[in-house]
Amino acid sequence: MLKLPYGIADFASLRRDGYVYVDRTAHIRTMEELGRALLFVRPRRFGKSLWLHTLSTYYDVRLREEHPRLFGDLEAGRDPTPLAHRYFTLEWNFSNIDPLGGGSGDPVMGIGELLEDYVNATIEAFVSDYRGVLEEPVRVEKNVVRSFENLLAAIRQTPYKLYLLIDEYDNFANEILIGDEPTYRRLVSADGPFKRLMKQVKAATEGRGVERLFLTGVTPLVLSDLTSGLNIAKNVSLEEDLNALCGFTGTEVRELIGRILAERRGRGEASVAAEEALEMMRTWYNGYRFARPATEGATFDTLAAVYNPTLTLYFLDHLRRKGTYPRQMLDTNLAADENKLRFLGREAGGGDVLAEMVQTGEHLEVERIEERFTLSEMLTQASQNKTALGSFLFYFGMLTIEGETDWRWLRLAPPNLVVRKLYVEQTLRQLLEGDRSVPDLSSPARSLMLDGDIEPLLDLIEEKLFQRFSARDKRWHNELAVKTAFMALLFLDVNYRLFSEPAIEGAAPLGLGHGFADLVLLLRPDARSTPFSDLLLEFKVVKPEALGADTARLDLPSRDSLAQLAPVAAALDDAAAQARRYRAGLLARYGDTLRLRAWAVVAIGFRRLVAREVV
Repeated sequence: MLKLPYGIADFASLRRDGYVYVDRTAHIRTMEELGRALLFVRPRRFGKSLWLHTLSTYYDVRLREEHPRLFGDLEAGRDPTPLAHRYFTLEWNFSNIDPLGGGSGDPVMGIGELLEDYVNATIEAFVSDYRGVLEEPVRVEKNVVRSFENLLAAIRQTPYKLYLLIDEYDNFANEILIGDEPTYRRLVSADGPFKRLMKQVKAATEGRGVERLFLTGVTPLVLSDLTSGLNIAKNVSLEEDLNALCGFTGTEVRELIGRILAERRGRGEASVAAEEALEMMRTWYNGYRFARPATEGATFDTLAAVYNPTLTLYFLDHLRRKGTYPRQMLDTNLAADENKLRFLGREAGGGDVLAEMVQTGEHLEVERIEERFTLSEMLTQASQNKTALGSFLFYFGMLTIEGETDWRWLRLAPPNLVVRKLYVEQTLRQLLEGDRSVPDLSSPARSLMLDGDIEPLLDLIEEKLFQRFSARDKRWHNELAVKTAFMALLFLDVNYRLFSEPAIEGAAPLGLGHGFADLVLLLRPDARSTPFSDLLLEFKVVKPEALGADTARLDLPSRDSLAQLAPVAAALDDAAAQARRYRAGLLARYGDTLRLRAWAVVAIGFRRLVAREVV
């Protein structure tokens, strides 16, 4: 039976126990050629730890005899580099450090103590692991800098050098940054414990025992804020050759789906169709691109977009066991990124950027992805230059490289439906922030999806969201704000795939070219047996002053009377005409599989909503 390594980051265990491994070991040679001190960042849960453990296993002098077993059928086994198993390897994983400082009154002092205790513990374990190779005893002291010096002194008495691998170097610092910026600044300052340790690491690479250094993290921001603390690490995260180092390509996902379904057929178990499963995964998980083409003849079309590996294995594990799709497409292990979105909503104009992208579906254009930028640069330059903010969102996996403009700037966009869902949910939280009563958000949506009754949803938006929009700044405007409200309330991923501004062939006026529907919700393949409908909504806005003397009628409860007013009726007719074209295009593409219901929706300012089903 196919063993999928969901949640497994230990390369040696993965290989010894027969789990599926998609070979990435050819990149070991690439990294050796890139330099001796490297920083490699990717979004959370993107396979960085597995790669770090791969390097640790490959270079560890203790595992020389196991090389054929661990690497024999891989590229690094067929063509090993001269440096294989030539190092002591020491791993630090800073996700083990409590960002709250263990409850200490002074979080920076508390973090410093935890950091010293943790690093000392790894040194003690190292001495135990290499006791047959180290010739000198190593004294572990309270002062971790002295402990590290003692270790290096012992290593210098051997024929070997140290390869130091630091996993999630920015983990606790990022958590502090999001919740307590002043504490973060103290942590990375000249006299902070983190910077002191990193300065010692830097010094150790200058002929004192550390020959190679590899760091993983989420962004280069913390390293930049450390300034001279560790300015020797080369950021290789944007290298074209490393674009697919972490994550799965479309070809690899297709092959894994095929193997899973073949096994299920062999056992006589029912399952979904391969192409249907691939389309689900492509919609929800694909789309990450971490480099721009640099090789002659390469284009964005030839540079593979990759699937998030944690989500891919989450999906495939469910498919292997059940033959169906997970009800929740977002693995709860990734939900913590919502905290980053809250931070960006508060700081650096991030709320403006997120709101605009949620509403319009357009790209963010930046000159480049910054390889180094500080917190101050991100906060102070965002209003004039979105490059640092766009880079921050890119490194966290909230945006990815979609292409280039004619003037060779990068176009950044949300990579897939999982990320768009995070955006939409964050928008809804912002709109309802401070509301003491918790409204029922699901029943009005179900009324529309099940019964075709849109009135409860209109009531909810008028009563709970319009007052929030009207109090907001210019980011909430026109039909885009109305669409955002509907998106936030209708995005139920258990049943639907949601598309904002999808291109629909033949839906432009006169049937020429593409048209762009405002909002389309298509049932997931596994929800086709439910009584829910596919939905198409087209939005228009009428300014209240356009009603003239009829403005007073906005306070009347009847929407039917509002729909009879000339400006509103004209807007409804216009929206209905567009919806008919988009409906025809969708039916032409998907055929009888759709149970499509279409609606024209008109907002009268941020006061009232009127809707008409399009027949």
